Amino acid sequence: MRHWYTLILGALALGAAGCGDSTDPDADPLPDNAATAVGITVRDNVEASFDAFFPARLLQPLTTGLADAPCATASSPADTDGDGVPDDATYTFTAPPCRYTGVRGFSLDVVGQIRVVDPAPEAAGFGAVVDVTNLRFSLTTEKNDRNYSVTRNGRMTLGGSTTGLELSSEMQVLRTFTGLSDAAVENVWTASFTPETTLQINQPLTSGALALAGSVNWSRGDENFDLTLATVTPLHYNAACEDTGQRFDEGELAVTGTFGETPGTVRIVWRDCGRDPDIDFVAEE
Repeated sequence: MRHWYTLILGALALGAAGCGDSTDPDADPLPDNAATAVGITVRDNVEASFDAFFPARLLQPLTTGLADAPCATASSPADTDGDGVPDDATYTFTAPPCRYTGVRGFSLDVVGQIRVVDPAPEAAGFGAVVDVTNLRFSLTTEKNDRNYSVTRNGRMTLGGSTTGLELSSEMQVLRTFTGLSDAAVENVWTASFTPETTLQINQPLTSGALALAGSVNWSRGDENFDLTLATVTPLHYNAACEDTGQRFDEGELAVTGTFGETPGTVRIVWRDCGRDPDIDFVAEE
């Protein structure tokens, strides 16, 4: 059970903690750095969603080290088929004890609820249904202008076999921005993972390729963008990337649509594990 707890908390927190502070918004041509804001929010949610492919993972929550004990316990310990996914368990997070330091330069408080259900509790497999309810990550530093929070509600559904996995995600995200209105974002997308070697139940992913497609509905202040997410080059997950929440060493996503009065594409390009991807905006000619 601790394996699955670590998976979900680590996945969502890493996505939150992957804030785009390394992306320089000075080159952003849109008002209020809208392209950069869209890019870092999509990037974070892609990286968070990716971890939901793990039916189990190493005990490294928030990439801070081994977990001797989770900060939240399952409402039910039953795991009939022993595949690491509980039959039906709810985890409620409060801070403390769900408080962490040194998470990519932030202190992190986690509150909210996750429910994990095994869709086939009597047959070991890769399937899982994860419902996220008001799961908020509050990240703070000594520099108040960097503080922000991410709140998620929605569902992720995982299925597949030893030769590949499929994930569907419908997630509503509320992301704060210092000095600007909060962004309300609805992500509806599907993602497929093709491993380079055969997958094993209740084991970390092998290296492989991730492809995503779907929609991103963005609302912030007077910004209302209906955008399309597409894979330009599959994201390569490198299983050898350790001690980092950013484990893609190549790949590109495109978020395309009309940003206010400007049609164009936000490009998100991963180049090395442990390094945040580059984000830029290309206006349509």
